[in-house]
Amino acid sequence: MNLSFSAILSNRSILWGSILVSIFAFYCIYTDKLAYLALFPLLLFAVVSIIKPDFIWYSIAFFTPISINPNDVDLGKLSLSIPTEPLLVLLIFLFFYYLIRTDKIEPEFFKHPFSILILMYLGWMLITCFTSVEKIVSFKFWISKLWFIIPVYFLGYFYIRDERKFITYIKLFLWSLTIVSIYNIVHLSTYQFEDKPSQWTMQPFFKSHAVLGAVNAMCLPLALGVIRYEKGKGLQQVLFFIVFLALTACLIFTYSRAAWISVVPSVLLYFALKLKIPFRFLLSLIVIILVGILLNLESIIRNLETNKVASSDDLIENVESISNISTDVSNLERINRWACAVDMWKSKPLFGFGPGTYMFEYAPFQLSGNRTEISTNSGDVGNAHSEYLGPLAEQGLLGGLLMLALLIFILYYSFKTYLVATTRSERIIISMSACALISYLTHGFLNNFLDMDKAAVPFWALICALVASDLRKLKVL
Repeated sequence: MNLSFSAILSNRSILWGSILVSIFAFYCIYTDKLAYLALFPLLLFAVVSIIKPDFIWYSIAFFTPISINPNDVDLGKLSLSIPTEPLLVLLIFLFFYYLIRTDKIEPEFFKHPFSILILMYLGWMLITCFTSVEKIVSFKFWISKLWFIIPVYFLGYFYIRDERKFITYIKLFLWSLTIVSIYNIVHLSTYQFEDKPSQWTMQPFFKSHAVLGAVNAMCLPLALGVIRYEKGKGLQQVLFFIVFLALTACLIFTYSRAAWISVVPSVLLYFALKLKIPFRFLLSLIVIILVGILLNLESIIRNLETNKVASSDDLIENVESISNISTDVSNLERINRWACAVDMWKSKPLFGFGPGTYMFEYAPFQLSGNRTEISTNSGDVGNAHSEYLGPLAEQGLLGGLLMLALLIFILYYSFKTYLVATTRSERIIISMSACALISYLTHGFLNNFLDMDKAAVPFWALICALVASDLRKLKVL
């Protein structure tokens, strides 16, 4: 809606924002400190954010894929993703402002089983901070979780409950990720698409090919979902088909085998939803498969050990190397890290070593037979390579179970909300969110990136989308 000049003057936020910007510009010109005008965009951004907080919310979606850590590009020692994480901190204050305004609160959201589970997740993590062997490390880790979960999930609900706002949020994230994907492809092409350069050609935007691969795999269902959602809007469908192709090409050339694997359950879940397979049947099938694997584990391992194909520039050989646990260094190092995590849990089964401490504590738990040429005793690099075993080692049995519960909740509410959805748009949002989440959580068996904004921002937003869909159905019923 267009505002008249008198309407603008009657809006105090706009009026005072304009006055402050004008005073700042006049000061720079009057004092001949024109260099300070470089700060003008930042001030303007702050003013716009005050006037319309939605601007920050959408900005985070766009800036997350292209954010840069100054520490990674020799611009300082600040280990913070700029501008994403400062903006997330701002949104935390906005969340508490909404809490004060009782008209903004929906008790049903905070009482939802998903919200309760997430609060339990944060609460138990806080408890294990007090029992941690490195309390400062653990509290820092816990705080970093807060500035992802509070603004993206708890505050995010105020936006995501609106279908169009959620789709806009996803579109902005996808556009930005496409920029990074094209950048990576072009950069890698200068190295003839070789395997080794693919591990760092996405820098400075992403730390490694594994992170970019995980996020791209998670976003493929989102791109297809947007195409389906915008049915009848030819230009938008064409544009996001291009986005889908760019993300797919980039995913292939990340050479991230874990990311490739994560696409498969995403596709299977989509068809399971479309066919309206009962959740109980699916859960029973998963349990049967897991039991079958455990009962035949020794035989499976013997067969896997016969695979000698190593990862290389050849895509087919890379796929074949996924099951190589005899000579492939990357696979063997994962097994080493997993074994360390399990042994760490056995050492401290109740509370674990403390959130964020794995990298500092796992080295002494390495067995000589498990070590590889990329193993380290320095205790300053790496993680457990698992979203499930990492919390198990750092937060004890309950920490690991809470992450598994998150996986089960996502599957359950995906089927629950999809089966009762009455509109096409609702079914699209549920299926795209569910498939994206399952892609990442499958990847989570092989890597863990939820301590990074690149993965955490879309992940918690998508969970919020499932909750919003469930609450909409409850209101209708």
